[in-house]
Amino acid sequence: MSISSKTLLLILSIFITSAYSFPVYAEKVQKLDVTINEVVGDVEIMLPNTLEWVPAPQEGGSIFTEGVQIRTGPFSSMSLVFADSSVVYLDSFTFMTVEKFFKSGDVVTTRLNLIIGSIVNTLNVGTPYENDYKVSTPSFTTSLNSSEIKKIVSGAMFKDTERTGLREDVNAPGKWKGYGKQDSAGEIAREKQRRRESSVAPPSN
Repeated sequence: MSISSKTLLLILSIFITSAYSFPVYAEKVQKLDVTINEVVGDVEIMLPNTLEWVPAPQEGGSIFTEGVQIRTGPFSSMSLVFADSSVVYLDSFTFMTVEKFFKSGDVVTTRLNLIIGSIVNTLNVGTPYENDYKVSTPSFTTSLNSSEIKKIVSGAMFKDTERTGLREDVNAPGKWKGYGKQDSAGEIAREKQRRRESSVAPPSN
């Protein structure tokens, strides 16, 4: 065998090895919709690729995708529906970014960045997808599983904390008061608002 034939055989071997080393195609990535379920009070959003804060639409049903930033004012809240994957409730004085929300194959990836404030998260039951769901604060990152309801608090003057309960026992005495077996984050938001209003003492005469 000549030198040129050996070289040709070597090149062909490298080509065949390389062809089997890489996938035939990459998984298609589909960005998913985040829908506003309810807005209470002063809530602002900054849409992707913009630098301006605008009031969040008060009516439910408005849709955006990953990259949106959200901040709530005093006595304000917002509830979000993440496609058919999960629901999130944002309490007063909260600043959060939806970093990622997309589907690739049978996996839905959710990444939330809670800069400050308080949020409650729960995954919908019976979804046909696997959920890769993580929430980050300045001091830790936590995951959310399908059977959990999780409250995460991030504060400049306080240690960041998380509180986890199971969906089936959130109505147990002394646990998760106001966060019962809700079908949507909107119900959680309304219950929080009712509790907040009832806790305000009536004005003195």
